[in-house]
Amino acid sequence: MRELSSREKWMLGLCVAVIFFVVTGFGARAAMRVLRGSDAKIKELESTLADQEMWAEEAPRAEARDQWIEKNLPNTGGATIGKLQGDMIQTMQDEVFNRKLRINQQSLQDVVKGTFYTEVAVRLEIAGAETAVLDWLTTLQAPSKFQVIKELELKLDTRSREIEPQAICSITIARWFKPESQVPTADPGDQPTNPTVETDMEPAGASLDRPSPASSTPNP
Repeated sequence: MRELSSREKWMLGLCVAVIFFVVTGFGARAAMRVLRGSDAKIKELESTLADQEMWAEEAPRAEARDQWIEKNLPNTGGATIGKLQGDMIQTMQDEVFNRKLRINQQSLQDVVKGTFYTEVAVRLEIAGAETAVLDWLTTLQAPSKFQVIKELELKLDTRSREIEPQAICSITIARWFKPESQVPTADPGDQPTNPTVETDMEPAGASLDRPSPASSTPNP
């Protein structure tokens, strides 16, 4: 074999250097991708760890809270959903009328059946003296009531001619009960005949049709 000339040796060395730098460049790019992926993974793991530490610190309080709810959340007492809704509306009416407030409108809201609770709710539009409305609002929420204000809109009644400032309050109030495996079916007599009513309301059940005297089959 013939010995390489100086020029050929120089060209061979240059080719080897180029190949070395190309391979090194590809290797460096691959390493950088791995390192960037590792940084993202590390940040993700750090975030997960922070969440776990927060939940670990909160666990005793959460367990105590769950035990308290399990012990104190009221049962439906075998009442139908319609009966629970009717009782809630009646309670709201009594509280409002005792404070000399007016109910312009009221309507039942959709029942929510969650995994850990059953929710019944009513939407009201209340009008009257501003101080009386505010006093009433402060009584609605309490841990023992398992009752919550879901929506609230309060504004002054600018058209009122009363000396004392008047307010109009649109509010949705929900009440929670323990869920039951089988919720009793609603009795038509438990449902308000008109879920949206004005201030002058008929007594509950007054608009229900009486059974015909000619019928000999008892109404279940």
